[in-house]
Amino acid sequence: MPNMVKQKLKNGQCATGCFIGFHSPSVVEILGHAGFDFVVIDNEHGPFSWGEVEEMIRAAELAGTVPIVRVAYDKSDIQKALDRGAMGLHVPMVNTKEEAEEVVQKAKYPPVGRRGTAYSCRSAQYGKGGGAAYLQQSNEEILIAVHIETPEAVDHIDEIMSVPGIDICYIGPTDLSVTMGYSAEGPEHPEVQQAMDRVMAAGRKHGVTVGIQVASAPAVTQKQQWGAPYIGIAITPVLYNALGEVVKAGNPLSRSK
Repeated sequence: MPNMVKQKLKNGQCATGCFIGFHSPSVVEILGHAGFDFVVIDNEHGPFSWGEVEEMIRAAELAGTVPIVRVAYDKSDIQKALDRGAMGLHVPMVNTKEEAEEVVQKAKYPPVGRRGTAYSCRSAQYGKGGGAAYLQQSNEEILIAVHIETPEAVDHIDEIMSVPGIDICYIGPTDLSVTMGYSAEGPEHPEVQQAMDRVMAAGRKHGVTVGIQVASAPAVTQKQQWGAPYIGIAITPVLYNALGEVVKAGNPLSRSK
């Protein structure tokens, strides 16, 4: 399948996705039908089995949204996610050029990388779709987003962005604020904002897409105007905000506050 998110970004368009950290193929379908460009199945923080990840990927395909998996720190997760049909990866805590290179090597088939080849897996249609064309298409279509979440990653951002195969440097504002020592102030601390601006400036310099996590609908527009065409939002704040509005509408005391 062509990766429509990669195509949109190449065309200068924006792509918006939703992170989901619990097992619900039905909710993934809803996200696709609602119009999200991609869904990130969060296997870093979520309690998924690999069978459940595969079910979520199927649901995303059915609903016409690009299935992406946020893997855990074990790089063997990259192979497992891609073999099950993920069309993209989010890789947390990538802090150096060497770590970025390792991600690309794990995600790409030879001669570009060292991903193990098995035509019997789901991504190759259980053997029906294997061969040279499949290997080339996988290398071209898989989207790789590495997470910039520490001061070390910000200091090495130019080297990370120089790695061929890295499509997106994705800022995790909460992790970045915590690792910088500003957990109380959060991402709004001026030094955290400056660090994110450094990442954006490097993205413009190297021609690498910068993505970022947001927590509200207004923030999507704000960060697009800031220069990030690839935006993710977790499903939990969306649900809390929507459900809270319903509760508020049904409670006169809440409306008066």
